[in-house]
Amino acid sequence: MAPGALQQRQMISSPSIKPPQLSFTFNTNDNRATALFGDAAGCITHQVTQTDSPVLVIKTHAEIRTDNYLLNTNFDDLDRIRDTMHPRDVEKAVNKYLLFVENAVKGLVAGKFTDAQRPTVLNKLLNLLCLTSSFLELNNLLRNRFRDCGGTDLLIENCVSEDPRLQYSSAMLLVECLDPGNLDYVVNHGLIKIMHVVHAYQKKRTANQSKVSTGLLAKLFEHSESTCMRVIQLHGLDVLLAECKSRDIVTLRNCARALANLSMYGGTDVHDQMVRHHAHTWLFTLAFNQDNSVKYYALLATAVLAADRTIEAAMANCDTLDLIDPFVTTHVPADLVEIGALVGPVLGQGRRWLQCLVPVLSCDRREAYTLAAFHFCAEAVSSSELRHGDIAGTFRTIGAVEPLMKLAGSIDDVTSGLAAQALRSIGERVPRPLSQKVPLWKVEDVVQWTKSIGFGEWAGLVNDKINFADGDWLLMVTEECLKERFGIPNGIMRKRFMRELHKLKQLADYSCIDSTNLKSFLQSIGSEFSVYTYNILSAGFDSESIRFITDDQLAYKCGIANGIHRNVILNSIKCRMKYE
Repeated sequence: MAPGALQQRQMISSPSIKPPQLSFTFNTNDNRATALFGDAAGCITHQVTQTDSPVLVIKTHAEIRTDNYLLNTNFDDLDRIRDTMHPRDVEKAVNKYLLFVENAVKGLVAGKFTDAQRPTVLNKLLNLLCLTSSFLELNNLLRNRFRDCGGTDLLIENCVSEDPRLQYSSAMLLVECLDPGNLDYVVNHGLIKIMHVVHAYQKKRTANQSKVSTGLLAKLFEHSESTCMRVIQLHGLDVLLAECKSRDIVTLRNCARALANLSMYGGTDVHDQMVRHHAHTWLFTLAFNQDNSVKYYALLATAVLAADRTIEAAMANCDTLDLIDPFVTTHVPADLVEIGALVGPVLGQGRRWLQCLVPVLSCDRREAYTLAAFHFCAEAVSSSELRHGDIAGTFRTIGAVEPLMKLAGSIDDVTSGLAAQALRSIGERVPRPLSQKVPLWKVEDVVQWTKSIGFGEWAGLVNDKINFADGDWLLMVTEECLKERFGIPNGIMRKRFMRELHKLKQLADYSCIDSTNLKSFLQSIGSEFSVYTYNILSAGFDSESIRFITDDQLAYKCGIANGIHRNVILNSIKCRMKYE
């Protein structure tokens, strides 16, 4: 039956439904439920088998259909299941609560309850889904039964209700029910009505209404690029950014998650809209929040935006990127499990989520690909420890292994360590890490680095034609040299190589040949100026003697062809001398 389709049968009064053979898993990492199931190990599985005779759920099935039961049940037997884990108790709960959900929804659809009772019944359903959120398979069964009985259609219609209590209760429950099985149907049949309640809560909002509206937006932004654009056109992004001013932590978690989803699933046109609406500047505020969930999703959104070259100018001086290194160095990948428990799963979201992050692994921004490596490492380690899913197969299918190999062999210690850990967790070979002291590299180091950046065919030329192609040669190579010595006529390929070389120069450690730390001075001018460190050192200047350098020496002895850069360097030298 299609999601949301209404069944026109009468209220059930037949013997209890016997479920098929099921394996129930308790997820004790989920803190969103008020009742947690499982032991200290973090995961319990239990097998429920069919019985030959019906299991009595309660004394009479008629009782479960009464208004009194539907309105007043407290679900306390879920605690007993957690304590005893007896197979028959689990089976009773499955029968009982599938019947409860079906009768509650059908009663609502049929107008069985009074105006005052309807929000109460919806709140009961919400409470039940939250209580079973750590009882994964039962929760999925309840969600499916709710949907197939017409619950989704009911909630969509209630979003435009003039009864504020009914509208609010329905919107809260809709946030909980917007899983992948429902999302497509809701977007195609109820997007306008959902946006109605989002805007209604913006005009005169309370903290609870803000939680609901931002929760709805976070779920809608998970659907597709076209849906993201439609919601933006319906002013959903404006509502979301206005909520970023909130002090309520749940609202801010929803905002950060929504912006992460928007950047992950949105595509270049959506990214452009985010920049036009100044969403990337709001990410800085969110990334400064003390809550790890808010912080991480804001950083993740920033990393994805930084990898999009179509908005490179807007992200060039993005201060939020500077907050990634402090986060990565003060957290371990396992922390993402705790973050996911607070605001929804960070890990284990499937192939589509990870596939959106693969391009970030290969982008030009070091901070961005470091955070992506951190996330892939967390995904690999978590899956390896819990032994769930074929994460190794997923990594290979989406093309994540090759960029992780490249990062594992890079000279950045943090990034290479994260990528290497991810590769080890999925059983892949880990390449030898390269030293950051590039001036001391030997030919074999240059060959390995050339292969790691995707120019394996050039690596052979290094061995065959240029036996002296050590670190010194690499740091001084020019695009003209690539054309003449390597015989590479393709200008695009040469520019790609030089772009990778510039990144290498920025990461390189020159302390082995320079005790005055010239690189630090050049970095203080701008990160892009550190690529000139080796050229200036090779011309005989260091951090002290550079005060005497001239424009001609920068141009001809140091090979800095960019006149603007030469002028900026000379002005910075004058400013430093003025304050010394």
